[in-house]
Amino acid sequence: MKKFLEKIGKDELLEYFRSSKGRFAVGNFVGINGQFAIFTSISKYGKNGGFRLIKIDDLKRIAKNTEYLASMKEKIKERNSENRRIVELEKNKFFKELFRYLKKNKIKLKIFFEDDYQKEGYLLKETKEFLHFQWCDEEGNSEEVIRKSEAKRIEIGENIIKDIIIKGEKVKRNKIIVAEDDIQGDIFFQDEDYSLIYENNLFWEDSNFVIVRTTDIWEITEKVYKIETESVSPNDIFSDISNMEIKEILKRCYENKILIDFEYEQSYYEKYGIIEKLEDDKLILKEISKISGIFISKSEILIKDISFLFVRNCRVLRVVG
Repeated sequence: MKKFLEKIGKDELLEYFRSSKGRFAVGNFVGINGQFAIFTSISKYGKNGGFRLIKIDDLKRIAKNTEYLASMKEKIKERNSENRRIVELEKNKFFKELFRYLKKNKIKLKIFFEDDYQKEGYLLKETKEFLHFQWCDEEGNSEEVIRKSEAKRIEIGENIIKDIIIKGEKVKRNKIIVAEDDIQGDIFFQDEDYSLIYENNLFWEDSNFVIVRTTDIWEITEKVYKIETESVSPNDIFSDISNMEIKEILKRCYENKILIDFEYEQSYYEKYGIIEKLEDDKLILKEISKISGIFISKSEILIKDISFLFVRNCRVLRVVG
């Protein structure tokens, strides 16, 4: 695998597999650092989430020039575009205006159905009971009319719409849990039929606008604790990461309170948090719960045992609440 990586052009977009179960990440190849291969981590909406360091011996597959990567290049281009807009909508006709905006501006949507089947396409018409779509598929942009009740979830994405504002209203920040999909985020607007959610989570690399059926919401819970973070540019802190020793990378994570997650040889799952203490041969990780977003425990980890490290593009400021 190392010889193959050495022939790959720097910054080439790849699918890279750390598991044999079909799950993969997308990112640019950055370089080789000792026993680690380094990649950027690009979310499915085109946002750079940081660096992933993976032991070369643990890489299962690498793919390039795939159909999925071609679509990802378009999403990266969209994400970096200056044309992303802030949409302002009236409260008393919120979803009517939102659907009208999506139709008028030909915003590509992803629709999830009851059987978890999903399709991408453009909204052509919206009525009280039906949604009329033109699909982006291999059948020549076929059209279909579906009942609104059949659309379990509609993803809008942030690539074109940067933000959505309710005129004269302040968005109340709540943590929500939705049936089956376990969506967590902030409720922007809700009526008896639909809820618009800004889906975000500390441990995801990106955020997303989602329309769900209000009846699918199990629970709305006020956030008591959360980790306060701010975005950072990983290139500013790790300007030449492929030529840094692993301990230097960990040192900069420690000094800048960078959010990290990793696996090591004695662990059975990924751990998330910030480095509280760094010594010559080991570190103390202050672990953060993915569920509650609070500090829950401390782990002592030998540096030589680290097999995977994800250096995220945000720093932890404090726990608030």
